[in-house]
Amino acid sequence: MPADNAALELVDVEIYDIEQDLCFLVTPNGGQFYISAPTSEFRAWADRCDGTRTRAELLIRMAPEYAEVVDVLQHDGCLRPARAAHDAERAARVARTTVLLTGLPELTAPIAHALSTTGYARVGPAPEDLSGVDVRDTVLVAAFAHPAYTELARIDDLCSGLGLRWLPLRRERGRAVLGPAITPGTTADFADVLHRRLAAAHDPRVVEAMRAAPEAGSPRLGARDARWISAQLGMDLERWITGEAATGEVELDLRELSRLSRTVLPMPTRPRPVERGDAEADLLVDDQVGVVTAVQELAPQPGMPDRLRVCAVDVADMRRVADWPNDRQAFGTSWSEFDTARRSAVGEAVERYCGSRLPQDRLRYGSHARLRRDGVPTLDPRRLHLYSERQYRTAGFPFAPLTTDTECAWVEGRSWTTGEPVWVPAFLVAHGEHDPVAYSDPLVAGVACGVSEEHAVTSGLEEVIERDTTMLWWANAARLPRLAESDRIRELVADSLDAYDITLIPLDNEFDVPVIAAAVLDRATRWLTIGFATRPSVQEAAEKALAEGFTLHHTCHYLDDEKALADGRAELPHLDNLKPHRADRRYLDSYRADFGDVRDLLCQQQIHLDPRAGERVAPWVLDLPTRSWDGLPALAGRHLAAYRERVEARGFEVISVDLTTCDVEAAGLSTAHTIVPGLVSNFPAGMPMWGDGRISRAGVQLGWRTEPLTEEGFNVFPLPHA
Repeated sequence: MPADNAALELVDVEIYDIEQDLCFLVTPNGGQFYISAPTSEFRAWADRCDGTRTRAELLIRMAPEYAEVVDVLQHDGCLRPARAAHDAERAARVARTTVLLTGLPELTAPIAHALSTTGYARVGPAPEDLSGVDVRDTVLVAAFAHPAYTELARIDDLCSGLGLRWLPLRRERGRAVLGPAITPGTTADFADVLHRRLAAAHDPRVVEAMRAAPEAGSPRLGARDARWISAQLGMDLERWITGEAATGEVELDLRELSRLSRTVLPMPTRPRPVERGDAEADLLVDDQVGVVTAVQELAPQPGMPDRLRVCAVDVADMRRVADWPNDRQAFGTSWSEFDTARRSAVGEAVERYCGSRLPQDRLRYGSHARLRRDGVPTLDPRRLHLYSERQYRTAGFPFAPLTTDTECAWVEGRSWTTGEPVWVPAFLVAHGEHDPVAYSDPLVAGVACGVSEEHAVTSGLEEVIERDTTMLWWANAARLPRLAESDRIRELVADSLDAYDITLIPLDNEFDVPVIAAAVLDRATRWLTIGFATRPSVQEAAEKALAEGFTLHHTCHYLDDEKALADGRAELPHLDNLKPHRADRRYLDSYRADFGDVRDLLCQQQIHLDPRAGERVAPWVLDLPTRSWDGLPALAGRHLAAYRERVEARGFEVISVDLTTCDVEAAGLSTAHTIVPGLVSNFPAGMPMWGDGRISRAGVQLGWRTEPLTEEGFNVFPLPHA
């Protein structure tokens, strides 16, 4: 942001009169803005933005709204310090910069020629020893006509040690690849480039082969191509040095003479300070260097609603470059447009990505009692809803009880209820070899992504409430009335009612928050799925749950495809928890009668490929009396404060652990794991969290039971949801 005393100039904008009091303004950066002001007044004001007046002078005697106009135009970059001063500063930066060249003479010679008239202090070959270089005003350009991964990695290490800015150029896949512009310790570096490409690669062997490719095997670069590449490099180098724009990775097509820009984000395994980006820039999606590497719309299965848009995204395999067991796929849905489904899928991918690993340097070790004595605010493990004494005593039970005196790893979180920091057991948040013994799998509920920390925590708290409500209902097998079909719901699914039966069930909960279960039964296959959602209104929750219920049928078709399942096992290790494919779909015969081998949520959906499974749960899912929509709970809006008020009024505490990695922050997003001690997370049927008795108490408190159930009386039949 320019200094307050800087004279401002409006540069290269187009102004169009739309109405008497409405202008439309287009900027060189692609910004498009409606300006609510008399057109003659705004044009006169724009003429005054001629580089002779400061911000304060431009706002004298103008309506208060003009301050916002100034902010927007400055942020866009078209209202900036006067061009003369700006150009003088740019020229000064160039004049004090030395550019050193190394690499292939076929490229370094034309690059030197292209830069010779730009006004740099000096352009010349890099010396063998760079240790004496003034790194403040020197940039190294390294240019090769082959992938040169080994050479560029060596230069990366050298420049990192010296703190020397540098710009790589290489040739691969028939393209010249320029950048990224690297400032050691601040931007992504070439090690990030290599790791991103390896993690994102469709076939990692190709990346490894390119890493080992010798220069001798590369085709020669023509003089005309070298000149064009040099011109592109010269333009990007000058813009970087003058602070006009940072150069990401730019793919130069030598045939079409076109450019494709990519943003290489820093690897979270090597974190460094980043500037928070703009979520609208969509920096996470790229087939070569992205966290999300592919986006596709799933065509509806026969009979599904045409209005439902479903997006599937592929995620880079971080296991290739680090101890990072992230999920490789995510899904998103929308009843309106594909872009909304796409954003939802990317958000889900990000939350799983961030939630797959906790850096070791964030952890501290000890017992609750010892850390408390040391003055560390820690969550009392007795407040958690994990496993019962009976479960711990069962032979072969895989988890040990966490007491106030047992030791584990802890990670710092934040109590939104008290406003104070609080350390929580790390195993609740992420998988990892943190502890000498296992206490539990991570809590499934509560991980969410948002455009801010509060947004992420709001979504996470919605999920915590939803899953607690769901598991109380399911374990008690409570028979609740279904909602009558509304005009809006009928509009959404009208074209699917011949193929699917739909049941919307509002789930009672002590927080008086709308939670909806949407059961979707395929009449032909008899497959049953249930989607769930918590939202401020019943209608919003019903639409979200219904979208999830239909989307889960895509998973059913995947699980029923023997070839697709076999191909997926190589990429998705958790599929090994599934039983072998059955053409007869009688999966109830494959799993144990007590469902003790249902150790993954996906196993639950596999069981419901068996038509007999839907028949087992029909008494409390499908064959229900009807109620109206009147009298159901609602919240004033989708705000964290609204949910917190309901949860904290019942005596519960809202805690979150920030999981945002540096690359996700640079992309303008946040991820958090929200925990409400004492509530029940969802769990696979083979590892139920019977915990401190909340499930049995709730059955009575919510009027579902006259007497609390014992553990032996809980419903353990798998929930058709994953």
